[in-house]
Amino acid sequence: MTLTHPLNGLHQIADRYDGFLIDQFGVLHDGARLFPGASQVLDELRARGKRIAVLTNSGKRAGDNARRLLAMGLRAAQFDAVVSSGEVAWQALASGAITVTGKAFIVGKSGDDYGFGDLGLAFTDDPAEAGVILILGSNAPKTTLEHYSALLSNPAARAVPAICCNPDLLMMTSHGLLPAPGAIAAQYAATGGPVTYVGKPEPLVYRHAMDLIGNPDPQATLCIGDSIVHDVKGGRAAGLATLLVRTGISTGLSDGEIAAECRAHAIAPDWMMPALQW
Repeated sequence: MTLTHPLNGLHQIADRYDGFLIDQFGVLHDGARLFPGASQVLDELRARGKRIAVLTNSGKRAGDNARRLLAMGLRAAQFDAVVSSGEVAWQALASGAITVTGKAFIVGKSGDDYGFGDLGLAFTDDPAEAGVILILGSNAPKTTLEHYSALLSNPAARAVPAICCNPDLLMMTSHGLLPAPGAIAAQYAATGGPVTYVGKPEPLVYRHAMDLIGNPDPQATLCIGDSIVHDVKGGRAAGLATLLVRTGISTGLSDGEIAAECRAHAIAPDWMMPALQW
């Protein structure tokens, strides 16, 4: 597979698009600080009247993610909306579009309810009592996939439904790339537990994001991300153009490795760039 359409900067194609869906982790920042040039890109797009949503596979709600971006140095005027998979799942639960029964067990950082505590759900610390598993985060490396498999073996055996609000398989940490909530969900499914995924590459999160930026023409909307299996696959499935940046989880991948992953998933980005830069 030959990779085509390499770019040096977004200025080369920005005028082709009216809407931009931009991933945060691995594209705008590394989890602790903004990448060089990320803020300039947003300023240049806004100066040209572009509509921008930060679209993230985060189990936390949109407000939490927006506050994190502002704390890193971005300004509210630089984007129209933040769309998180956690927010979309929260809204689906609140509206009844997704229904659950029984007590909820949260998979994620210890003591964090990820903003789901105000849904009126009954929570439990014992997965054997759970009627639903909310996979919102990962406690890696402290908690391994093997530990999660053992922890969730009872609800998996009972076919307790799980809602995975972050389908990412890998996440950036100070310890390097580690298993993300999507990997926990995949393991849960492999042991018999039914899983509903909310987030990229699933369609619901794209419909929500497009609504919030005024539903521009899909062909005039560009998804920018660092993951072939999530950002590129999801954007293409939604009928949108895609740009892969070689930062985040794509850091250090050779052209051959990227091409092999594209072949494995039968997709390829429309554009590719070393990093998010103007």
